[in-house]
Amino acid sequence: MIPAAYYPTSGLGDHLMSTDIMADLRDTVDSLCDPHQIREPRWTWDHNRHKKQLPDHVVILPGLLQQLADIVYPGSPPDNGAGPTARPVPSSRPPLRMDAASAHLSIVMAVTRWHVSLGLELRDTLESSVRQILGRIAVEDSDTQAVLLAEMRSWQRQAEVICGWKDPDPQLQVPCPHCADRQLRVNTATVTARCGNCGARWAEDEDPHTGLYSIGVLARHIADHQRTAKAGADRVRQAERERKQRATGKVA
Repeated sequence: MIPAAYYPTSGLGDHLMSTDIMADLRDTVDSLCDPHQIREPRWTWDHNRHKKQLPDHVVILPGLLQQLADIVYPGSPPDNGAGPTARPVPSSRPPLRMDAASAHLSIVMAVTRWHVSLGLELRDTLESSVRQILGRIAVEDSDTQAVLLAEMRSWQRQAEVICGWKDPDPQLQVPCPHCADRQLRVNTATVTARCGNCGARWAEDEDPHTGLYSIGVLARHIADHQRTAKAGADRVRQAERERKQRATGKVA
């Protein structure tokens, strides 16, 4: 997730960075909405033990939003099975994946919020609505585009993790400085962090306008928590040693 503060917002630099943001937005939307192709090379050996390449094994996968919906609603498309192209619904369904249902619902709510803020009407499918936001955001300023990019990349990341394409970000056993919940996750590739409970975000460049906090502040919070936890653990261990000494009369 790229923070909005990464992009300058003045003069020619604003125009160039806006162009870069739009390119990143298009790539992200394509990943969310468009089917993509996976090719796996295949090989065989002839009777002389010569290696020969076979035609690639090709698999066409739906976009990440559709893959996420398929986990929540197995056997049916996002329109709940209406229409001649509906897939059959199995008689026995797997248990509901609450993580997938929660992520899908949060994306639907976010898409609805963006439509309201941009003065748009929702379309028939989630993918079509996301593409409508992409078309409308081109006339907005680069700050707004950057906020949308960060949010869409978070949708992409959630879907990739839930659908099994990427491993989840490591979770820190440290309370969030805002809500005290222990759902802090760090992305070492982008040097960012987020709280899965309250939604607070941290990055190298702080931007109060978008609610983006400095990753350095979070690092100091983590260090302070670790020092406090270590001191508390040392006190407990010392008290336990003293208790055993009093009970046995021996000096450890």
